[in-house]
Amino acid sequence: MELTEEQIQTLRSKAEAEDAEAQYEMGWRHAIGMGLEADDVEALRWLRLAADQGHQLAQNNLGARYAKGDGVDQDLIEAYVWFCRAAAQGDRKAGKNRDSIGGDMTAEQLAEARSRLN
Repeated sequence: MELTEEQIQTLRSKAEAEDAEAQYEMGWRHAIGMGLEADDVEALRWLRLAADQGHQLAQNNLGARYAKGDGVDQDLIEAYVWFCRAAAQGDRKAGKNRDSIGGDMTAEQLAEARSRLN
């Protein structure tokens, strides 16, 4: 859905006021160029802000970006951590993503990822 300039300003204001849902929306809109310019740097910035507040969809999305190296250096450990955080909140897709990349990780990588969760 395209946004009017007024809607974009409202969304940005909410995101800047630390509204995690608005931050997530800013992130995914920048990620796919929907209503906002496609911009990996901005997408990651907003997704990380929302994820750090515990927004499970942002956490899963951030995990997927690290798993694929989408706009960031590929980092399976970081991906695993974000998938675990989202899965711990009941995000089943994140749990599947975690299990999938976990099978591609070494025992040392898994131990490092799990240590970051504590």
